[in-house]
Amino acid sequence: MKKYDIVNSLVALIIGLVLLFVPGDIITTVIRIFGVIIVVLGVLNVLGGSKIITILGIVFISNPQVIASIVPFVFGVWIVIRSLFKLQVAANIKKTTNYLKPLVVNIITLILGIVLMFNPFKGAEAVIRIIGVFMITYALLDILDYYFTRPKKVKVIK
Repeated sequence: MKKYDIVNSLVALIIGLVLLFVPGDIITTVIRIFGVIIVVLGVLNVLGGSKIITILGIVFISNPQVIASIVPFVFGVWIVIRSLFKLQVAANIKKTTNYLKPLVVNIITLILGIVLMFNPFKGAEAVIRIIGVFMITYALLDILDYYFTRPKKVKVIK
């Protein structure tokens, strides 16, 4: 591991801390950046006759909280539908195999999907925080790896 790798680890540590402690700001910032990209693409498309993309980009920039709550809500609906389907599968295999583990896992997943549907912004913040914890863990392990594996300076006696 080279010395600049420690800089990468420190940057990952800082990003992880930011994700852990200010996830809401990160979400809205990313949505605004995405909105700017959409506006730029929309302006390029206006020259070709389409204005819808530009309007969508402006909505992203002006209402990042709304967009941040819609995406997790849709994801929550998807989780609920999948969990209900898997609960049905677990009920169908009840007589043939051990269905208790899939049943418990899918009930927990169903509850998490419902929570995500009814509190989407907090759900998105939780996901961002989890990513932050993983980045912090990665960075700290990488820093430890750097210090444990670096070559020791040896004094040469002539």
